Amino acid sequence: MDMKLDGKRALVTGAASGIGQAVAQGLAAEGAVVAVHARSEARAAETVDAIKAAGGKAFAVGADLQKPGEIPGMCARAIDKLGGIDIVVNNAGVADLASVIDMDEALWDRVMNVNLKAPFLVTKHTAPTMIKQARGGSILYTSSTNGKSADADWSAYNTSKHGVIGFMKCMAAELGRHSIRVNAVCPGWVATKMADEIHVKLASDASLPFEAVYDESMRANMLRSIIPTKDEADMYVFLASEHGRSITGQSINVCAGLCYW
Repeated sequence: MDMKLDGKRALVTGAASGIGQAVAQGLAAEGAVVAVHARSEARAAETVDAIKAAGGKAFAVGADLQKPGEIPGMCARAIDKLGGIDIVVNNAGVADLASVIDMDEALWDRVMNVNLKAPFLVTKHTAPTMIKQARGGSILYTSSTNGKSADADWSAYNTSKHGVIGFMKCMAAELGRHSIRVNAVCPGWVATKMADEIHVKLASDASLPFEAVYDESMRANMLRSIIPTKDEADMYVFLASEHGRSITGQSINVCAGLCYW
């Protein structure tokens, strides 16, 4: 399927590794110029270098999303260097597990700032340019199957991801008249560094071998498969392309059947 994005200009947050890195590479492979966001420009270098080595175009933009004051400037730098913007992927996220009883306020604030407030601010500081350009666009959010479920000890993360879906739906309604499509992708367990780190904690808490806990959890889906980041990236590229031109306001699972609603 031809999903060329030649001439499109994209910003991907949290693109130093994992799903964000795969999305940035996927967009660039289809012809988009990509502003690769990470906490610092140095952290984005691996993704930028990989895109350039494959013949694509990319550059780094840095901002600590735990510091809301850094976000407007990051968006402005990205738009300036891109010469406009057509695709925004709000992917950056953190996951901290704790019961509400044991959770301190700083943990809750960290998860909400990165997972929910940052997408709000990135949207606020990129959508006006899309509107002014009058050529439509695509804004994407990384939610999660956790954004459709309830899980003990995951309250901060799940709440933030439920919020992402709600915010996405509101933005789809708000921006649709400008031909800007807004959607969310909901990954299940995906083979990322974050998944590794979470399963180290889960295995430790259960006093079980990491390999056993990881394999059982990661394959707890209908296909019994471990999902590579490219499978997630393919959905973002599809939604950003003209093939997704009639899709907006949707939260789409890419989870091998872990979640079916």
